[in-house]
Amino acid sequence: MASRSAVSSTSVTTAAAVRPSPCTYYGYSLYNAGASAVLVKIYDNASAASGTLLDIVNIPAASSVNAYYTVEDCSGGVRASNGVYFSPASAVEGSVRVGE
Repeated sequence: MASRSAVSSTSVTTAAAVRPSPCTYYGYSLYNAGASAVLVKIYDNASAASGTLLDIVNIPAASSVNAYYTVEDCSGGVRASNGVYFSPASAVEGSVRVGE
């Protein structure tokens, strides 16, 4: 298991690879400034919005959401065999947390 110090945040706004190699997914912190809810999907994939879904997040209009899967709460993150790909339905602000 990774320690909290081994976890890093990668800035996200639109669809993109967060980590193009195997890693552990630890969660997200996201903000939707828009007037409509935004659906975000986070995949176990190095380069595309396909494959195994790691998370599906609905962000209400003008709101923020976050989750941090920690060693302390025994979840220890989710292993992404291929990498992590972030795919929002429209632009958001925030970060995705990954570790080795």
